[in-house]
Amino acid sequence: MRPVLHSYALRDYPLEHVLRVAAADGWPAIELSSWHFDPEFDADNIRTGIATAVRIGRRYGVEVFCADYWAVFTAADERERAMWVEKACLVVDACADNGITLVNGAGGWLVRDGTDWDRDWAGNGSALASDVQRGWVADCYHRVAAHAAERGVRVAVEVHPNTVHDTVAATAHLLDLAGHDNLVVTLDPANAAALGADDRDPAVIDLVADRVAFFHLKNCLIRDGVTDFTVDAAAGVVDNYRWLARLAQMPAVTDICVEYCGDGDPHPRLVAGRRYLEDTLRLVAADRD
Repeated sequence: MRPVLHSYALRDYPLEHVLRVAAADGWPAIELSSWHFDPEFDADNIRTGIATAVRIGRRYGVEVFCADYWAVFTAADERERAMWVEKACLVVDACADNGITLVNGAGGWLVRDGTDWDRDWAGNGSALASDVQRGWVADCYHRVAAHAAERGVRVAVEVHPNTVHDTVAATAHLLDLAGHDNLVVTLDPANAAALGADDRDPAVIDLVADRVAFFHLKNCLIRDGVTDFTVDAAAGVVDNYRWLARLAQMPAVTDICVEYCGDGDPHPRLVAGRRYLEDTLRLVAADRD
């Protein structure tokens, strides 16, 4: 499995720094966060930002493996949802134009009110969603997936807190509703760890086993119903060995993204995460021999 650096870990640094670090530390590829091409999803910024990342990456010998999108497919206004679909499709188009075949992100944002992003996550997202809201999100994802399929780009739905796809089970249900085989899943057990024990157990992969395309490797502690990400991948409540051992048996998963979402200097955290990934995959291979 190939290690991929998530540029979100270096969100407080410019794009060129991300790619220099990736090259210096031998990362073959990055996941390009929208923080590094356009956090507001302006059309011109999306096109030029993704093209610029690919161009600079080539200079340093680092591939842009995928680029991120975000959208609010839960918006009650149909015109607003259509606008978000259009913006997600702009990311797809920019990726297709630059040889990137995967987009990853979250379109199902849903919180009780604007102050609840960092409160008890179990009360937001899928726990809060109505069948109507799930239907809106599913319809939007179907449209984006169909658009992307025509351009040779897959659309990954990341298991992410504060969305209607905040657990593996909720993500599986959403993909069933959306009904398009160009939708795939990015697993991120640390994102869902605070929502219940099921999402800390790699057996939950069975719900989406034929749709997993990507994995985010990080860890967390749980404090007051939300996660504290200021820990190394080897620490925290997620037993990443067990997840990686299962993923190693899945030929469709070829890339593992090391992410760091906590506070402080991200550079040593990324180095530690890369080392943990390599050491763990070596142990997994030895255990299978």
